[in-house]
Amino acid sequence: MKDTNILLAGATGYLGNYILNELLEKKNQVIAIVRNPDKLQNSNENYLEIKQAEVTKPETLRDICKGINTVISTVGITKQKDGLTYMDVDYRANMNLLEEAKKSGVAHFVYVSAINGDNYQDLKIFEAKEKFVAALKSSGLNYTIVWPNGFFSDLGHFLHMAKSGRVFLFGSGNQKFNPIHGADLARAIVATLDDYNKELTIGGPDVLSLKFLS
Repeated sequence: MKDTNILLAGATGYLGNYILNELLEKKNQVIAIVRNPDKLQNSNENYLEIKQAEVTKPETLRDICKGINTVISTVGITKQKDGLTYMDVDYRANMNLLEEAKKSGVAHFVYVSAINGDNYQDLKIFEAKEKFVAALKSSGLNYTIVWPNGFFSDLGHFLHMAKSGRVFLFGSGNQKFNPIHGADLARAIVATLDDYNKELTIGGPDVLSLKFLS
Protein backbone atom coordinates (compact mmCIF):
# COMPACT_ATOMS: atom_id res chain seq x y z
CA MET A 1 0.00 0.00 0.00
CA LYS A 2 1.43 3.37 -1.01
CA ASP A 3 -0.59 5.66 1.27
CA THR A 4 -0.17 5.13 4.99
CA ASN A 5 -1.33 8.44 6.49
CA ILE A 6 -5.06 7.89 6.57
CA LEU A 7 -7.91 9.94 8.01
CA LEU A 8 -10.91 7.82 8.95
CA ALA A 9 -14.31 9.42 9.53
CA GLY A 10 -17.00 7.21 11.05
CA ALA A 11 -14.62 5.04 13.07
CA THR A 12 -17.13 4.41 15.87
CA GLY A 13 -19.77 3.03 13.51
CA TYR A 14 -20.34 -0.60 12.54
CA LEU A 15 -18.24 -0.64 9.37
CA GLY A 16 -15.89 2.14 10.42
CA ASN A 17 -14.64 0.20 13.42
CA TYR A 18 -13.85 -2.83 11.27
CA ILE A 19 -11.99 -0.58 8.82
CA LEU A 20 -10.03 0.97 11.70
CA ASN A 21 -8.97 -2.44 12.99
CA GLU A 22 -7.93 -3.57 9.50
CA LEU A 23 -5.90 -0.40 8.88
CA LEU A 24 -4.10 -0.73 12.19
CA GLU A 25 -3.42 -4.42 11.62
CA LYS A 26 -1.70 -3.40 8.38
CA LYS A 27 0.34 -0.85 10.38
CA ASN A 28 -1.07 2.25 8.71
CA GLN A 29 -0.82 5.55 10.54
CA VAL A 30 -4.45 6.48 11.18
CA ILE A 31 -6.15 9.60 12.44
CA ALA A 32 -9.68 8.77 13.55
CA ILE A 33 -12.02 11.71 13.93
CA VAL A 34 -14.80 11.06 16.41
CA ARG A 35 -17.42 13.05 18.23
CA ASN A 36 -17.08 10.97 21.40
CA PRO A 37 -13.60 9.44 21.93
CA ASP A 38 -14.96 7.20 24.70
CA LYS A 39 -16.81 5.19 22.04
CA LEU A 40 -13.59 4.16 20.34
CA GLN A 41 -12.56 0.78 21.71
CA ASN A 42 -9.26 0.29 19.87
CA SER A 43 -6.25 1.10 22.04
CA ASN A 44 -3.43 0.64 19.49
CA GLU A 45 -1.62 3.86 20.35
CA ASN A 46 1.40 3.10 18.13
CA TYR A 47 -0.46 3.77 14.90
CA LEU A 48 -3.63 5.57 16.00
CA GLU A 49 -4.27 9.22 16.76
CA ILE A 50 -7.74 10.23 17.89
CA LYS A 51 -9.04 13.70 17.14
CA GLN A 52 -12.32 14.95 18.51
CA ALA A 53 -14.43 16.71 15.89
CA GLU A 54 -17.95 16.81 14.50
CA VAL A 55 -18.23 16.34 10.76
CA THR A 56 -21.46 18.35 10.74
CA LYS A 57 -19.56 21.34 12.17
CA PRO A 58 -16.93 22.49 9.65
CA GLU A 59 -15.21 24.75 12.15
CA THR A 60 -14.10 21.64 14.10
CA LEU A 61 -12.50 20.16 10.96
CA ARG A 62 -10.21 23.04 10.11
CA ASP A 63 -6.88 21.67 8.74
CA ILE A 64 -7.90 18.15 9.80
CA CYS A 65 -6.49 16.75 6.54
CA LYS A 66 -3.06 18.35 6.81
CA GLY A 67 -0.42 15.71 6.01
CA ILE A 68 -3.07 13.13 5.05
CA ASN A 69 -2.74 10.98 1.93
CA THR A 70 -6.11 9.21 2.01
CA VAL A 71 -9.49 10.04 3.54
CA ILE A 72 -11.95 7.21 4.18
CA SER A 73 -15.50 8.21 5.06
CA THR A 74 -18.25 5.90 6.26
CA VAL A 75 -20.21 8.90 7.54
CA GLY A 76 -23.97 8.50 7.23
CA ILE A 77 -27.10 7.91 9.25
CA THR A 78 -29.79 5.26 8.93
CA LYS A 79 -32.52 7.48 10.35
CA GLN A 80 -32.96 11.19 10.89
CA LYS A 81 -32.67 12.20 14.53
CA ASP A 82 -31.28 14.85 16.88
CA GLY A 83 -32.42 17.52 14.43
CA LEU A 84 -30.09 16.23 11.70
CA THR A 85 -31.39 15.23 8.28
CA TYR A 86 -29.89 12.88 5.70
CA MET A 87 -28.85 15.95 3.74
CA ASP A 88 -27.10 17.35 6.83
CA VAL A 89 -25.06 14.20 7.41
CA ASP A 90 -24.83 11.99 4.31
CA TYR A 91 -24.28 14.99 2.04
CA ARG A 92 -23.21 18.12 3.91
CA ALA A 93 -20.96 16.47 6.52
CA ASN A 94 -19.14 14.54 3.81
CA MET A 95 -18.81 17.77 1.82
CA ASN A 96 -17.16 19.34 4.85
CA LEU A 97 -14.58 16.55 4.76
CA LEU A 98 -14.17 16.82 1.00
CA GLU A 99 -13.56 20.56 1.17
CA GLU A 100 -10.85 20.06 3.79
CA ALA A 101 -9.33 17.26 1.70
CA LYS A 102 -9.14 19.50 -1.36
CA LYS A 103 -7.66 22.36 0.65
CA SER A 104 -4.88 20.11 1.98
CA GLY A 105 -4.13 18.36 -1.29
CA VAL A 106 -5.24 14.88 -0.21
CA ALA A 107 -4.42 12.32 -2.90
CA HIS A 108 -7.37 9.95 -2.49
CA PHE A 109 -10.90 10.07 -1.04
CA VAL A 110 -12.74 6.81 -0.34
CA TYR A 111 -16.49 7.03 0.26
CA VAL A 112 -18.74 4.18 1.34
CA SER A 113 -22.21 4.74 -0.12
CA ALA A 114 -25.17 2.35 -0.48
CA ILE A 115 -25.98 -0.08 -3.26
CA ASN A 116 -28.42 1.02 -5.97
CA GLY A 117 -28.69 4.51 -4.52
CA ASP A 118 -29.03 5.92 -8.03
CA ASN A 119 -32.23 3.90 -8.46
CA TYR A 120 -33.87 5.24 -5.28
CA GLN A 121 -33.12 8.95 -5.37
CA ASP A 122 -36.75 9.67 -4.53
CA LEU A 123 -35.84 8.48 -1.02
CA LYS A 124 -34.12 11.19 1.01
CA ILE A 125 -31.29 8.99 2.28
CA PHE A 126 -30.27 7.93 -1.23
CA GLU A 127 -30.76 11.42 -2.62
CA ALA A 128 -28.22 12.74 -0.11
CA LYS A 129 -25.71 9.97 -0.76
CA GLU A 130 -25.95 10.32 -4.53
CA LYS A 131 -25.56 14.08 -4.31
CA PHE A 132 -22.27 13.58 -2.50
CA VAL A 133 -21.12 10.89 -4.95
CA ALA A 134 -21.63 13.38 -7.79
CA ALA A 135 -19.68 16.06 -5.91
CA LEU A 136 -16.82 13.69 -5.16
CA LYS A 137 -16.53 12.50 -8.75
CA SER A 138 -16.35 16.08 -10.01
CA SER A 139 -14.02 17.31 -7.25
CA GLY A 140 -10.76 16.69 -9.09
CA LEU A 141 -9.51 14.34 -6.36
CA ASN A 142 -8.76 10.69 -6.96
CA TYR A 143 -11.70 8.78 -5.55
CA THR A 144 -13.01 5.33 -4.78
CA ILE A 145 -16.72 4.82 -4.25
CA VAL A 146 -17.70 1.62 -2.48
CA TRP A 147 -21.21 0.24 -2.87
CA PRO A 148 -21.80 -2.40 -0.15
CA ASN A 149 -24.43 -4.90 -1.22
CA GLY A 150 -25.98 -5.04 2.24
CA PHE A 151 -24.78 -6.17 5.66
CA PHE A 152 -25.65 -9.36 7.49
CA SER A 153 -26.11 -7.19 10.58
CA ASP A 154 -29.04 -5.47 8.82
CA LEU A 155 -30.91 -8.74 8.41
CA GLY A 156 -31.82 -8.69 12.08
CA HIS A 157 -33.99 -5.62 11.42
CA PHE A 158 -35.95 -7.51 8.76
CA LEU A 159 -36.35 -10.49 11.09
CA HIS A 160 -37.72 -8.19 13.77
CA MET A 161 -40.17 -6.61 11.30
CA ALA A 162 -41.22 -10.02 10.00
CA LYS A 163 -41.99 -11.17 13.54
CA SER A 164 -44.04 -8.03 14.11
CA GLY A 165 -46.10 -8.75 10.99
CA ARG A 166 -45.15 -5.52 9.19
CA VAL A 167 -42.22 -5.37 6.76
CA PHE A 168 -41.19 -2.22 4.87
CA LEU A 169 -39.44 -2.82 1.56
CA PHE A 170 -37.69 -0.62 -0.99
CA GLY A 171 -39.58 -0.89 -4.27
CA SER A 172 -41.05 -4.32 -5.01
CA GLY A 173 -38.70 -6.16 -2.68
CA ASN A 174 -37.60 -8.41 -5.56
CA GLN A 175 -34.21 -6.75 -5.94
CA LYS A 176 -31.34 -9.15 -5.37
CA PHE A 177 -28.52 -8.46 -2.97
CA ASN A 178 -25.67 -10.43 -1.48
CA PRO A 179 -24.96 -9.24 2.07
CA ILE A 180 -21.47 -9.20 3.51
CA HIS A 181 -19.99 -9.12 7.01
CA GLY A 182 -18.44 -5.82 8.04
CA ALA A 183 -15.03 -7.39 8.65
CA ASP A 184 -14.95 -8.85 5.13
CA LEU A 185 -15.97 -5.53 3.58
CA ALA A 186 -13.32 -3.70 5.61
CA ARG A 187 -10.63 -6.06 4.30
CA ALA A 188 -11.82 -5.49 0.73
CA ILE A 189 -11.78 -1.70 1.16
CA VAL A 190 -8.29 -1.61 2.66
CA ALA A 191 -7.01 -3.95 -0.06
CA THR A 192 -8.11 -1.51 -2.77
CA LEU A 193 -6.72 1.74 -1.35
CA ASP A 194 -4.23 1.99 -4.21
CA ASP A 195 -6.99 1.71 -6.84
CA TYR A 196 -7.97 5.22 -7.89
CA ASN A 197 -11.09 6.50 -9.65
CA LYS A 198 -13.07 3.30 -9.34
CA GLU A 199 -16.57 2.38 -8.22
CA LEU A 200 -16.66 -0.97 -6.47
CA THR A 201 -19.74 -3.06 -5.68
CA ILE A 202 -18.79 -5.48 -2.93
CA GLY A 203 -20.95 -8.25 -1.49
CA GLY A 204 -20.90 -11.78 -0.14
CA PRO A 205 -21.46 -15.13 -1.87
CA ASP A 206 -25.17 -15.65 -1.06
CA VAL A 207 -27.74 -13.85 -3.25
CA LEU A 208 -31.04 -13.01 -1.52
CA SER A 209 -34.06 -10.74 -1.92
CA LEU A 210 -35.86 -8.69 0.72
CA LYS A 211 -39.16 -10.28 -0.25
CA PHE A 212 -37.64 -13.73 0.29
CA LEU A 213 -36.34 -12.71 3.71
CA SER A 214 -39.67 -11.21 4.73
